[in-house]
Amino acid sequence: MMDQPLKGVRVVDFSAYGAGPATGKMLADWGADVIKIEPLTGDPSRMTSKTLGMRADDGENPHLELKDGSKRSLPINMKTEAGKEIMDKLLDKSNIFISNYRIKALNGMGLDYETMSKKHPHIIWGILTGFGLEGSMVNNPGFDTVAFYAKSGQMIDFCENGEFPLAPPFGLGDMGTACSLAGGVAACLYRQAKTGKGEKVIVSLYGQGLWDESALVQSVYHGDVWPKTRKKPDSPLRNTFKCKDGVWMMISVIVYDRYFPVFCKMVGRADLIGDKRFNSETAVKKNAEALMEILDPIFLSKDFAEWDRLLNEADIAHDRINHIKDTLTDKQAWDNGFLYKYKNRDGTEDLNVANPVKFGTSEPPVHRNAPLLGEHTVELLTELGYDRQTIDRFAASGVTKIL
Repeated sequence: MMDQPLKGVRVVDFSAYGAGPATGKMLADWGADVIKIEPLTGDPSRMTSKTLGMRADDGENPHLELKDGSKRSLPINMKTEAGKEIMDKLLDKSNIFISNYRIKALNGMGLDYETMSKKHPHIIWGILTGFGLEGSMVNNPGFDTVAFYAKSGQMIDFCENGEFPLAPPFGLGDMGTACSLAGGVAACLYRQAKTGKGEKVIVSLYGQGLWDESALVQSVYHGDVWPKTRKKPDSPLRNTFKCKDGVWMMISVIVYDRYFPVFCKMVGRADLIGDKRFNSETAVKKNAEALMEILDPIFLSKDFAEWDRLLNEADIAHDRINHIKDTLTDKQAWDNGFLYKYKNRDGTEDLNVANPVKFGTSEPPVHRNAPLLGEHTVELLTELGYDRQTIDRFAASGVTKIL
């Protein structure tokens, strides 16, 4: 069983949609007691499974399990004084607060860092925004399609020759940004344990997009040009090739000058080793298109299995280019616990993707089903010191919801 180093840590997860809830799920996997605070109507992303062509009901809700598994649910109406009181009591007993609501919304509820840190100086306050906390776009809506893909340049510069913008994969920017926020708030627990003081942790989808493409940002600053085409890559030895059987593969040679002679012998073109157009990384950048014209027909002469054997013998990094459907049965993914099975509430078996950070073992975390809306209201409010009569009154007056 995977170790859970955050056992005993409590997290108030006041977030919605993608990156925020995914952050809370990572912390829950690492052992934290994550309390999902949502409106009485529920986080809108409770229905996202339907958008992705899956069920989204109390019996089966795969995308909700991905982002909200292993949490407890407490719906609160933050427009009420009683709701604000509940939140205050909860924050007083918690270590971390995370949110991806816009700053103006948090300000209106008294959940901004300045207000919260005065009341609860121990709290680690983690915010995930679209575009950061400064500048004219601070309150702009920014899902990953806009702030991560479009703003960063990935949506157009990662396409073949930039002819059409990328159709952005759902939630990819959200999940990477969640890793950054989870790491940031977890890091602050060290100082909290030593001093009792909290911290303000800031992560954004736009900032994450720039970080993910940071090598390219640097290269463009120094004169490189994107988008590119595989016919004229940075290096033909870091490129895609089609095999005789129609399989596409990726070859990635980082130390070009060392591996170029090995590569030439492997493809049966030792005569190219001394060709000054190609035998250094500096030279090949100017002649990449010419080398691709030589290499493409060579790779079309053998099936992937044969190239796989030759490339392995030459110790050259490569792999076939999979479709997502291929990963569902990929032994490497299952052997390492990157994918795992769990039981839905209706008893059916389903698939989930494990968060990429594990402790002590490659096994996936123990999965507890995502909470139903209000499933833990009575339990949590009782822990905060409310009696059952008061809890029922809160439910009747629209302060909270009981399942």
